[in-house]
Amino acid sequence: MLKKVATVGGVVVVCFVVVLGGLFVTGVLGIPDAGLEDNAWGEVDDERIEVLTTVWVDNPNPGLEIDDIHVEYALAMNGVSLADGEATDVTVPSGNSTTELRTDLRYHQLPVWWATHIESGEVSDVGADVTVHADVGPLSGSPSHAHEDEIETELESMIAESLAEMEGEHSLSPGASDLSEAALEPRVEIEDTDAAWGDVDEERTEIHLTFDVHNPNAYPLATPVFTGEMVFNDRPVAEWDAHDVDVVGGTSDTHIPPGESREITFVVTLDNDDVVEWFATHVDNEEVTDAEMRAQLAMQINDETVTVPPEGDAIECEYEMTTAIFVDQESDLESEGCTFAPWATPDDSELADHGVVVGSSEENGLLEETDDRGDDRDEHVDDDVDDSDERVDGVEDDETLTSFP
Repeated sequence: MLKKVATVGGVVVVCFVVVLGGLFVTGVLGIPDAGLEDNAWGEVDDERIEVLTTVWVDNPNPGLEIDDIHVEYALAMNGVSLADGEATDVTVPSGNSTTELRTDLRYHQLPVWWATHIESGEVSDVGADVTVHADVGPLSGSPSHAHEDEIETELESMIAESLAEMEGEHSLSPGASDLSEAALEPRVEIEDTDAAWGDVDEERTEIHLTFDVHNPNAYPLATPVFTGEMVFNDRPVAEWDAHDVDVVGGTSDTHIPPGESREITFVVTLDNDDVVEWFATHVDNEEVTDAEMRAQLAMQINDETVTVPPEGDAIECEYEMTTAIFVDQESDLESEGCTFAPWATPDDSELADHGVVVGSSEENGLLEETDDRGDDRDEHVDDDVDDSDERVDGVEDDETLTSFP
């Protein structure tokens, strides 16, 4: 009797498995499927950026609620793992439903991602993977779906556009409102400008800022120093003065000879930790950044500091930058205009420390010119040699003090 019951029971089990298998094959029963429905930014503070992930789950089994679903999520940009999370013991009803996962962005990985972003030309490939582990009776499976996207920024072009505002011919005399007012006023021409990313690693990022500087004068000009800052969402991401900037490219001479041009490249270094602090404000502000850049060139002529822009100002350009990592919007960089703004001009000691001082008229080749004028006047003096010498000496002294460099 027991043997007969056991045999019947075995047959029932086999039939049940066969039925389930048949239902599975015909699509009546099946393993739930899942995918990414949405990503969003959650809470943000100085040490944490939360990622909210909504996962859709499709349970194809009519009238059958499934327990113990295990959902996994992973986020990477340019192959750098930035977040992952999981939800266990999830119960999903029949049909379509959603579940939300909360994960934290790996702060310590953001500088690594930033370096890849710059090295890739400010482009990042975003990948989000969702995997569901489920058991339905004797059946089990782990379907997985990957969502891919691409984001890009235009910080390099923003910096280049700001520098371009300094191009043109500039008078280097504070008293001259127009170059035509005095043909002998010192001038400098910024013929071209450019910006490009330099070396980048997990700690620091270089930006190379290049000026083609022409000296249209009949005397040498000092190689200028460069100061400025970039501020994103009121967070400084770069601040540099004359002591912080390396100069490379065509600047072996401390002076630019008359009629010649020099390509001068200033290397500014960004601390990646400052970039990460800005990134937190960017995502907390719905991926919008108010970006500001200020820049100034300065040199010393005849013991007087002169600047481009003039009168000790800096060029100040403002932009609004948007990205679309998780926020549904168009990536964009919109200029809000440039103007002049007050700036802390380098003092004389800073300029002297960097060998950019044209210190005397004799160094500029002007003393000889003054002597020639004095000799010419001597030919028109009749008898009083002493008076003539005094007068010529007076002219020399006066013109050395008041002339252009």
